[in-house]
Amino acid sequence: MSFKEKGNTPFPEWPIYDKSEISALTDVIKSRNWWGGFPGDQQGENLWKFQEEFAKFQEAKHCIAVCNGTVAIESALMALNIGMGDEVIVSDFTFVASASAVIATNAVPIFCDIDPNTLVMDANKAESLITERTKAIIPVHLGGNPVELDRLLEIAHKNDLYIIEDCAHAHGSRYKGKRVGNWGVAGTFSFQASKVLTSGEGGAILCNSDELADKIYSYIDCGRKKNSYFYAHFSYGTNYRMGEFHAAILRKQLDKFPEQHKLRNESAQYLGNKLNEIEGIKIMKQTPGTEECGYYVYPFVFDPSHFKGITKREFKRKLNKKGIPTDDCYPPLHRLECFKNIELKKGIDYSKANWGGEKSDDINFPIVSDIYSRSVELPHEVLLASKDKLDWIVDNIESLK
Repeated sequence: MSFKEKGNTPFPEWPIYDKSEISALTDVIKSRNWWGGFPGDQQGENLWKFQEEFAKFQEAKHCIAVCNGTVAIESALMALNIGMGDEVIVSDFTFVASASAVIATNAVPIFCDIDPNTLVMDANKAESLITERTKAIIPVHLGGNPVELDRLLEIAHKNDLYIIEDCAHAHGSRYKGKRVGNWGVAGTFSFQASKVLTSGEGGAILCNSDELADKIYSYIDCGRKKNSYFYAHFSYGTNYRMGEFHAAILRKQLDKFPEQHKLRNESAQYLGNKLNEIEGIKIMKQTPGTEECGYYVYPFVFDPSHFKGITKREFKRKLNKKGIPTDDCYPPLHRLECFKNIELKKGIDYSKANWGGEKSDDINFPIVSDIYSRSVELPHEVLLASKDKLDWIVDNIESLK
């Protein structure tokens, strides 16, 4: 097969579905049970079964399904009583939700620079950001790559802090024998449209504490308690429940997930070996101890000096023009206008944060600022393509030199 012919084969479209998803949705419609109800009076079956099935797959005791990944983080924070005046350390290289969920609780996110090789939170840098106001750390497993969780746990225990893992990219990731989401007190997941496990929208919180699971459930279901009277509300809560339609799709997608997950890991290793042969390309290095990776995205860093001085924007444009779906990586949080200009919650003191105004200068976040200026990413469905197609990607990247 020639270089050109390889490019004629389309990449897999995402999401992947078949008659099973259509049948599951039809069954929900016909059942007239379009919501899950509550523990004492279950109206539908999919929500409750999905929670059991996802918890089992991720090897956790409890799963509380919610309407998206952002409120999953918020709900875990609220259940841990984190709020006004508290600080939460968050990776600087992540989607805004990792920090906006902290803002939603009236707490203050503190941004942590990354390791230049793994592209995830540098645990030692996180330790240097701890103050008397710090209550939690949110490690973000970017691209499914686990943060150095054993080191982070050591730091957390020494300083009496909670670890809430942001696993929005990390379905199925395993680090040193344990699925991510089980290392801290809670792990949060997203099922948004582009995720490796998706229902268009949705999220979940995993934990292994009965008490914390009950508190999270109460918060996401209007302050109710399990198996109590429906109109009894025992604490402040809101409605972040997941409905039957999303849960029905997720159950069918979860059936397909293990095979896709295995293929992504095999393809990522194959692609990585090929890309590592190109001078000027550096792929995201797996954190030592990583046994499986979720690979929601596949980021890599290029050195412009090996590519005729090309800018990131032009690098991405050229690959997209060739038909390779290439996207920008997340802008560092410290650069976002809402944080730089402190357009956030009224009445909250953000003056002690390590961002805002001059504190948001790139010089204060040197590694992530440099990495962002030279990094792009491939979506996970690329890793479901044939090896010929992966070779074609490598050939096209090399042709830019």
